[in-house]
Amino acid sequence: MSSKKVFSLEDARKDKDLDRKEEKLAAMAQRFENALPSKATPVKDYLKAKKKKKKKN
Repeated sequence: MSSKKVFSLEDARKDKDLDRKEEKLAAMAQRFENALPSKATPVKDYLKAKKKKKKKN
């Protein structure tokens, strides 16, 4: 049996979570692009501000 056909459920879960996060980030990027078309990196700026606020508390 080929080892490529065997996978762990943990790896599959990580892949699925990564896909979900990428979809969420893409949707967020689209919303920001529609709201703030002139800003170069709105999603990155938003996430940095969110992280900074969380560290502050």
